[in-house]
This record gives sequence, structure tokens and C-alpha cells, in this order.
Amino acid sequence: MEPREFFIEERLESYRTNCFCNLGESGFHPMDLGQAMSYAGLGREEMLSIPLNDSPNRGRADLRQEIAKLYPGVSPDEVLVTTGTSEALYLLFHLFLKQGMKLALYWPAFQALYEIPKMLGAEIIKVPVGKSLRSSDWEPVEADFYILNQPHNPTGACVPDGEWTNLKEVLLSKNKPVLFDEHYRFLDLNSTLGETGVSPKDRFFGTGSFTKCFGVTGLRVGWLIANREVIERARSFKDYLTHTVSPVSERIALGLLQNRNSFLPGIQSEQKENLAFWNSSLSELKDILSFGEVGGGLVGWAKLKPGISSEKYCDSLLHKTGVFVLPGINFEEEGYLRIGFGERSSVFREGIIRWIQNTPIL
Repeated sequence: MEPREFFIEERLESYRTNCFCNLGESGFHPMDLGQAMSYAGLGREEMLSIPLNDSPNRGRADLRQEIAKLYPGVSPDEVLVTTGTSEALYLLFHLFLKQGMKLALYWPAFQALYEIPKMLGAEIIKVPVGKSLRSSDWEPVEADFYILNQPHNPTGACVPDGEWTNLKEVLLSKNKPVLFDEHYRFLDLNSTLGETGVSPKDRFFGTGSFTKCFGVTGLRVGWLIANREVIERARSFKDYLTHTVSPVSERIALGLLQNRNSFLPGIQSEQKENLAFWNSSLSELKDILSFGEVGGGLVGWAKLKPGISSEKYCDSLLHKTGVFVLPGINFEEEGYLRIGFGERSSVFREGIIRWIQNTPIL
């Protein structure tokens, strides 16, 4: 078997470089290499002296140590550096899922979280997303493997601060593996680093990255957090995939993580500015009925008026205004749009103004 096409990636590949205002992306607008080197404290001479041999298969030791610091009680031996979170997910799913197993996750969902499980023969249990992510969502759900993507993509919903203890207790009672996919932890709206559910000793595994949050997706650096036995199995499996991550990417990644407090506040400020402008403009976007509460990350979920084709709407909007958004049908849910908040603020504002002034005619 093989997975179906990756719907949102097909659309992003077609339009991300051909639009005026990119609200289809789920990451922050990109740094250039010079910016990344500067923020990472990496000078030209050191950059030029990086040996282009294979990095360690697990990831360089100091980078794994820096990643481990993001998770209370986690050691570097419980970290595997991967080529983006996509590889981490691919590894974990192949280690745990077999034909006929049940996998439960919030819906709508990022396709990478369920497409490979479906290919492996898993049955998908869809847990509807509400205004926020609650422990009560999971109480009636019985599965062999659970996924909590938070902050959630595509809706931006989060677990409220007072809900974490109950959530972990409910999931512990299931006595099954749980994956916390936490790609947007660095862009929690209320803190410098969002809460984590990861706890390897409880089989609460984690996937993560900083690349979307920092605007450096081209580095292709992610990670898997798990107990040592799982990490060793995943490390061995990784030999058949990418084997190692680029030593150049790993060195820049190390510096960015170490120095993030010097530049991340600026990113968070622009994230909040774009979200505030969007919310203030909603009443003028007549085709949008409602918009979910965003607690973190760079995306949100807008509901269209009944009868509007999300794909036709997005095509018309792009053609008339140069504003690119993703249709809900790419998430296998018609009648919605996913809005990204990672565009440069000046371009974001101009894009929303154009949208208001040039409502698509279908």
C-alpha cells in the first residue's frame, strides 16, 4: 500500500510562491540564512568550518541535551533528532501500529497524523475538537493508540491550564501509548513555552520541532521523545530512512534553541498582532460565520456560510486578491478555511483589507 496524496501539501506546492499574501502556510515567515546564523550566534568562520560528514545517528549530543531541557525529567538518551517531525511520526507509527488497531485523535486533523496509520491498516477514531481541548473528550474513547496534537492544527485550540492534570489522569487510565504532537509549544499565547504532556516513563511520547515557530522550516529538524527502548528501535529504523540530519542544520538548530529568548519575543509579538487584526476584521468578512478560539500556534479554523465550496472560494480569493488560504476540504472537512498567521504583519494587514474589499463571487 501507499499513502494518498498529501492534500494540503499539493496545494501549498502550487501556490505558496505565487501569491501576494500567504495565509496558507502553518509556519512563521522565513528567516534568511544570515538572520538564522546571527540569531544562532554562528559566525562566518565557524559556519565555513563545519565538517560535512554524517552527524551522529541519534543527533549531536549537545543538541539532544538542549532539546531534553524542554521536557521536565527527560534525558538526552530519550531524544532522537529526526528530519522534521514527519520522520519522527513515520518511525513511531511503524513501531506501534498494526493492522486492525484503533488510533484516536482530534478531528479535523493534520493529514500526517492519520494517513500513515491508515496505510498501516489502523482504524481512525475521530474525536471532535471543541473550543478547547478537554479531558472529558477522551473519557468515552477506547483505542490502542492516542494522539493529542496541541496547540491544535488546524483549529488553534489548546488544553486550558487548569485541565492538564485531569487530562493526564484520564490518559493514564487508558494504559495505552499516547503521542503528544507539540509542534507549536514555542508559540503559546500566554507563556514563553507551552505546557507539555510528554512523560516517557508513562508511555506519553512526544514529537516536536521549532522550525515552523522560528521561520526556519528549511532546516528540517525535528525530534522524537520516548523511553530508551523505543528510541533505540526508532534509531535503528532511521538507518533505513534519512540515517542522519545535516550537520549544518544541527549546528544552526543548536544555536537557535540556545538563544531563542533573544528573538522569540519578536515572533510572538507579530503572531499576536496578526491574530488581533484578524479578529478585529471578522465582522467585515461576510462569508465567514464563525472563527474558533486560538490558544497558540499559527493557524485557526474559520467556518463558511452554508453552501459555499471551500475550494472554489479559495481559488476565487487567490485570483481576485492574491491572498492564499487553505480550503477545509483539504482537511477532509467541507465548509471551512484554515487561516495562517505567520505572514509579515504589513503584508497580512494588506491581504485582509484586499479580502474585505474583494469578496469572492462564486
